[in-house]
Amino acid sequence: MKRRQFLAGSTAFAANSVLFAHAGFTSHTALSQDKALSETQLNSLLEGWLGAFNADSASPYRAFITEYMPDGLPYIDDDLAVRDVSGGLQLLRSEVTAPNQITGWVKDRSWDRFSKVILTATDAHRLSDITFRGAPAPTDFSIPRSTEQDALRMFASRLRSETEAGRFSGAVLVAKKNQILFRQAFGMANVTDKIPALPQTRFCIGSMGKMFTAVATLQLVQRDKIHLGDAIGRYLPDYPNASLAKKVTIEQLLTHTGGTGDIFGPKYDGHSEALSTPAKMITLFGGRDVEFEPGSKWYYSNYGYILLGAIIERVTGQEFNTFYADNIFQPAGMHSTSQKAPSGDKTAIPYTGAVGIGLKPLPPYYGTSAGGGYSTVDDFFAFARALQSNQLLDAKHTSLLTTGKVNGGSYSLGLAVSSRNGVPCYGHGGSAPGVNGDLTIYPQSGYITAILCNRGYPLALNAAGYIGARLPAG
Repeated sequence: MKRRQFLAGSTAFAANSVLFAHAGFTSHTALSQDKALSETQLNSLLEGWLGAFNADSASPYRAFITEYMPDGLPYIDDDLAVRDVSGGLQLLRSEVTAPNQITGWVKDRSWDRFSKVILTATDAHRLSDITFRGAPAPTDFSIPRSTEQDALRMFASRLRSETEAGRFSGAVLVAKKNQILFRQAFGMANVTDKIPALPQTRFCIGSMGKMFTAVATLQLVQRDKIHLGDAIGRYLPDYPNASLAKKVTIEQLLTHTGGTGDIFGPKYDGHSEALSTPAKMITLFGGRDVEFEPGSKWYYSNYGYILLGAIIERVTGQEFNTFYADNIFQPAGMHSTSQKAPSGDKTAIPYTGAVGIGLKPLPPYYGTSAGGGYSTVDDFFAFARALQSNQLLDAKHTSLLTTGKVNGGSYSLGLAVSSRNGVPCYGHGGSAPGVNGDLTIYPQSGYITAILCNRGYPLALNAAGYIGARLPAG
């Protein structure tokens, strides 16, 4: 069995669609025709799975997986975490999409997110795989925009009800230009010690840290220290794979079009404690060749942003985090942002698992130039305002950062660019086990939303989509 992940690329951004594909790739052995199940049998499997998934306790789901897919028992916690953040799933329609495979299109009960679940069976009593993937909203689905006051009231009510049900934990900020309209925290920063989350609590930010790497790179471009069209070998002449270093450009690293691949997997897991610098990452991963011809397509690359961190260090003679502190955090007034998890009660512990089976604390993350540091919603508000007022970059380079360029215009030189309920926006998300965050800037209306959670994807994204779709368009 090939098990799936219910995680979007960390830049997933839109409320009612998925900008970047969910991981969830499976391969299935062809079944003989005499074992083919009927549509009625497949629908019965889907209904049984959904009923167990949506049950009030964990027991029915564990019983279902034990009976129908025992190989899936190690992943029950992951599935129940999805149930927590979604509030359960509402089935909209189903369709037989391949022999012995049925796909159900579903909507979160608590939020506006749509997805699909794909069940593959070996027979009427056994599943070989369960896959979740993103799905666009139905064409007839619409969300009426509200007044600012009503949108914030509905948002606060939704966050309170989700928190009371144990399904939300994080800090939330909504602003319009310089005015903060809503700033509250919900749930626990530390469940064991019963320390509540506060608006000023620091959360791990995941790939939201890529925004800092993009800004730092463009600052060096603005200062004529780096050129977007240059191959990375100009700045890393000793790079282990000379062929890659000659092909991939700075711009391609920023836009995830360089084919430089990812870093996470067994090789990373076996060395993670020693991978504290870009140079050490390059020592481990630098021998690989590109995964596709640079510039030919878009594919999210954490390693590409590790390389940008290495280039920043080589060009400036500073550690990347020192350069960020001097050139981004201090000018923007970001006083609580760092690569390491600050000690004490003001830092949220990331949690996996689900309320019904117990939340499991994770050790702190360490930030890299691909993300993973710590920050607050206040600091992200300050960052957004500094970007909008050209404090960090001049108007030309701010435009490069905030204007869609690749992947159908959905990614710029460092940000996700999209729209929510028809209103243009840009920003970036971040996801990891026990981590989900989202910063969204609406340039036309002036709204800014910053949400940081110590539970996994798509908790912050769901909340950001909810308020973003309901605030006034202008």
